[in-house]
Amino acid sequence: MRLRHCLYAGLALAASTLLIHETQAQEAIRVPMMTPLTGSIAVLGQDSKKAAEVAQETINAAGGIGGRPLQLEIVDTQGRPEIARREMERLTREGRAPVVLACDISAGTSGAAQYAESAQVPLLNGSAVSADILARGYKWYFSHQMSSDDEAATAFAYMKTATGTKPLADRRIALLYEDSPRGAGTGERLRKLMDANGVKVVSETTYNRADRNLLPVMRKVQDSTPELVVWIGYTEDVVAGMKAARQLDFKPYVLGIGGGMGDPRLPELVDPAIIEQLHVANVDYFNPDIKRAAAFREAYLKKFGAEPSSYAGTCYAAIFTLKAALESALKASPDLTTTSMRDAFRKLDIPGDQTVTSFRSIRFDPANGRNLGAEDLVAAWVDGKRKVTVFPPSIAVGKPVMLP
Repeated sequence: MRLRHCLYAGLALAASTLLIHETQAQEAIRVPMMTPLTGSIAVLGQDSKKAAEVAQETINAAGGIGGRPLQLEIVDTQGRPEIARREMERLTREGRAPVVLACDISAGTSGAAQYAESAQVPLLNGSAVSADILARGYKWYFSHQMSSDDEAATAFAYMKTATGTKPLADRRIALLYEDSPRGAGTGERLRKLMDANGVKVVSETTYNRADRNLLPVMRKVQDSTPELVVWIGYTEDVVAGMKAARQLDFKPYVLGIGGGMGDPRLPELVDPAIIEQLHVANVDYFNPDIKRAAAFREAYLKKFGAEPSSYAGTCYAAIFTLKAALESALKASPDLTTTSMRDAFRKLDIPGDQTVTSFRSIRFDPANGRNLGAEDLVAAWVDGKRKVTVFPPSIAVGKPVMLP
């Protein structure tokens, strides 16, 4: 009788253990994703949300992560640092999230990163460019995205390529950027890089990204008579500025930096003739015509009927970096913790051809969380209607836009 009881107890324990393991295998891995769904830069968050939907469907259709489905829980930050910090605190204290993904602007990400460091919770940055966050030496911040330094270096390298037979030092170049940490950070780094190489700017003009009357700003830039304007901005302010340039009959060559000048909706928001008149090329995080982005582009087009933007591309890529870290952490232990996720990020070394970006690799600097393999690309608008990757040569589909 005692033997039979022990046998039943053993079978019950085995069944219970099996059920627990099966439940763990089926239980979704929930990861909060912070992005600005509302507010002045909601377009970034809406595109990031769409990318998250495609990434989540793709990952789960392929078996999920360790047999468990991924569930990204979208949190609206409005791009504001105080909201991002508050949400980060709520997610880590109440939700006990072992990792948080941010597809947000630099201002919002900065607020989240500050709290993540004090709470010792890994924060994966998928969109913010500001190198100032990296300069703080955070140990719980991991930036999949390139930095302001990367953008400035790529812009300068491309300008040297596009200057033709006339030396860059003899060109009249103006800098124009919005005054947030994102715009100012890249603009100031580019100016210092130009100064160090004997290339002077004829004007350096800033504006607030919330300003939709950029006529006085563009007139000031026009008065400096530049051949090339390097313009760092978001979609809304770029559209306002391009319309002002047309009103002024101002037609310099333009090298944009960031998602604004590279937004695939640009030909719908301004007359394509303006884009063509300005000979726009753009230093960007992503362009859907590169070969490694083909599958993502096809899935995004099928689901939303539109080309993925830079915001969508960089967030999508970051989600797959998150996936790799989650898989690594789960191999070490079935219980995801903040420490196991931090250690997993530190160990990552993903070849560039396994991403949808122009990156050489994804590998984080232990000193500050910077992606050591990050690299921008340059895409040029053709006929004011479509973008073609023209730089670097290793992934170029077309030729650079040469200055006259």
